[in-house]
Amino acid sequence: MHSEEYRRKLLSAADAVQTIRDGDSVLLPGGAITPVEFGNHLPELVGRRKNIRLMTYLPLAPLKIYTVPDAGETFAMESVFYNHYLQGPAGRDCCGFIPNHLRNASRDWHAAVPEIDLMVVTVSPMDRHGWFTMAGSAILEWDLLPYTKRVIVEVASHAPRTFGDTLIHLSQVDGIIESDRYPATLPRETPTPADELLGGHVAELVEDGSTIQLGFGGTIDALAGQLKRKKGLGIHTESFSDCAMELLECGAVTNANKTLHRGLTITSFTMGSERLYDYINDNPAIVHKSLSYTNNLSVIAQNHKMVSINAALHVDLSGQCASEAVGTHQISGSGGQVDTGVGAQMGGKSIITLKSTRTRKDPATGQDRRESCIRPLLPEGSCVTYTRSNVHFVATEYGAVCLRGLTVKERARKLISIAHPDFRDWLREEFERLYQMKL
Repeated sequence: MHSEEYRRKLLSAADAVQTIRDGDSVLLPGGAITPVEFGNHLPELVGRRKNIRLMTYLPLAPLKIYTVPDAGETFAMESVFYNHYLQGPAGRDCCGFIPNHLRNASRDWHAAVPEIDLMVVTVSPMDRHGWFTMAGSAILEWDLLPYTKRVIVEVASHAPRTFGDTLIHLSQVDGIIESDRYPATLPRETPTPADELLGGHVAELVEDGSTIQLGFGGTIDALAGQLKRKKGLGIHTESFSDCAMELLECGAVTNANKTLHRGLTITSFTMGSERLYDYINDNPAIVHKSLSYTNNLSVIAQNHKMVSINAALHVDLSGQCASEAVGTHQISGSGGQVDTGVGAQMGGKSIITLKSTRTRKDPATGQDRRESCIRPLLPEGSCVTYTRSNVHFVATEYGAVCLRGLTVKERARKLISIAHPDFRDWLREEFERLYQMKL
């Protein structure tokens, strides 16, 4: 029924990028819906087009457009969330960062760009009714689709068919690129001994029957291993990963005790292995909703015994959390830390995790130097992602402490108790010097 229209809209990735004109705004999504073929042909426009606004975030593939040194001649990139693939263009001053909470990302981008000229997304193969589904993501594309002039889909042969805010009909599509691949994958991190200790402390705070929000990384993988002993957990999360899938497979997560969307795993995007994409394929129990819904504070608060778990880079002795940048160097983004952390506390728990130390090169000597991630003050220029007024639990590999209702002095004592032992005396001395209080 739709085959003729489908064939008529087919084009190559090289031809697709040539449809971009001077001054166009282009949404190049990330995560599992990263349009790999299209993104790798974008460098062909460098020097041939001008003033293209490239709206992008969290790519899961090393697209060539991010590595071209002179891409800034043609593309003005901007992002609501960095990862290591965007560090290169950011370092060359051709990718700007938009501060945001993810629940508002689509709203904020729409305020800056009322109409998007082109959106390109990776989708599943079309069904007999003419529907594609975005391949494991409903981050902000669903919200911005009504304000987009043209849509090109990159059909990945092994992309999962998903449920939720992911539908795109053939009639909405202006061009189709075919690609024989899975969605871009996210490698797993192997948990370190510190991750295992930290995961254990966090797991102790998660009660049976809780609804949890999980992210990615070695600490989360270690935590998930500990959570396999729990019973009757539910998942309401912005991101769905391999470790979350394993909690469903082992029976620790049943979603049976949820007070919102009982029986269903609610997420905004899935990122992980090919096995994970196979797991969510045509699985009606995994529902992808826009971030404007999953990360809405009032929605999160409706989940029974909600527990949000988010990571910070540094925490100061008053409880301020810097989670997206070190000094003025932007590393990622605020993500949903404030969304899920504040929403969870309306009846549950918010947990901030961090390693007690990090190693970085001393700019003066070039030598590796270990430093405490719990600090008297945040590094100069650091933005506060999660304020001290919001912080609830903080955990390192040395334990977990609750800061709710404590004075600044009491918070300092608690945080020093979970800092690395080598830095505890220094933290006490610096607190007394800077805060003019005796511990």
